[in-house]
Amino acid sequence: MQTPAVMLSFPEDGSRGKLMKRPLEASAEGRGRIVGITDGVFAIALTLIVLEIRVPAHETVHSEHDLLVAIAALAPRFLTYALSFLTLTIFWFGQQAQHGLIAKSDRRLATLNLCFLAFIALLPFSTDLLADFLEFRTAVLVYWLNLLMLGVTLFASWRYAEKNGFVAEDVDAETKRTVYLRIVKAQILWAIGALLCLVTPLLSVGFILVVQLIYATALRGSLLRKVIG
Repeated sequence: MQTPAVMLSFPEDGSRGKLMKRPLEASAEGRGRIVGITDGVFAIALTLIVLEIRVPAHETVHSEHDLLVAIAALAPRFLTYALSFLTLTIFWFGQQAQHGLIAKSDRRLATLNLCFLAFIALLPFSTDLLADFLEFRTAVLVYWLNLLMLGVTLFASWRYAEKNGFVAEDVDAETKRTVYLRIVKAQILWAIGALLCLVTPLLSVGFILVVQLIYATALRGSLLRKVIG
């Protein structure tokens, strides 16, 4: 029995290329998909870090004093929550600034962004570890390594976009340089903070928190005002 042939026909107006777009070809649609998944991952990470702050068990609280003691015992978790909330805020604004300056994306840039998001998704773990072992240098170093990899992947994304002409044409050289400097300066300060754990881990965390506060209050600087209003 002869199998019937299946005939495929394509339009003769050249639209076949539009239907069969190469996966590595840069496009504005690719950039839009990256923006969408980025917001989702950040939202989940923000939710997970606050879920680590648990209400004291009712059976352990029998008076006002007991409740105050139980709340005070949560201080390390509130500290690391504030630290990670500021971290996520800074990197979200940084990522949004980059998205506002990049006109299109391809698969390689999307992969770099997914690597960045992988370390965003890891932040609840490093935050929980730091909260449970605030007095240990290893916990501080793990948290710092998380910050370092976030900076490395964000830097690599911007470098790739600029090198391959994905940055919008109206973005000037000063703005491009500012993006690099913001990432590098933050990483230098966080590295200094990590080194302070050799003195005491709490001093290290306090220094990193101050850096986060400085960056968070500077989010409305000239670069972000240009991009997000």
